[in-house]
Amino acid sequence: MKRPALVTFVNVVQTLLGLMLAGITIYLIVLTKSKETLAEPDAADAVRGLLIGALVIGIPAVITLIAVVGLWKGRLWGWVLSLATDVGMVAVLVYSMIDDNEIDAEMLVLTLGFVVPLVLLLLPVVRKFFWTSSQAALTA
Repeated sequence: MKRPALVTFVNVVQTLLGLMLAGITIYLIVLTKSKETLAEPDAADAVRGLLIGALVIGIPAVITLIAVVGLWKGRLWGWVLSLATDVGMVAVLVYSMIDDNEIDAEMLVLTLGFVVPLVLLLLPVVRKFFWTSSQAALTA
């Protein structure tokens, strides 16, 4: 089955999202070793917070990059895993905004950064491609 252009676009967006998350994770880990961070009066707490942040971002990064492999292969599990990861990240970010009782621009942009790929995954053309290519693979 020929891959529609929209499906390729969604795959590229998910790939970039996974790479962005991985990059942020690496950046946070590098920050734990920086002179500025280690020079702070409460450096141990700062390093611990950065490592927790790296873990919180790193787990979805790994899952997203695994899902991207499935998306590029046209597998249903890649689509499901991408969808689940995006829904989970949106839920966590929305909960964070509601819990803090304030919506700042950075948090809103970050949340929209996961809403857009989520909506793209749910478009009928994309959804049908992964569901029908999965069914075709099962019957072949």
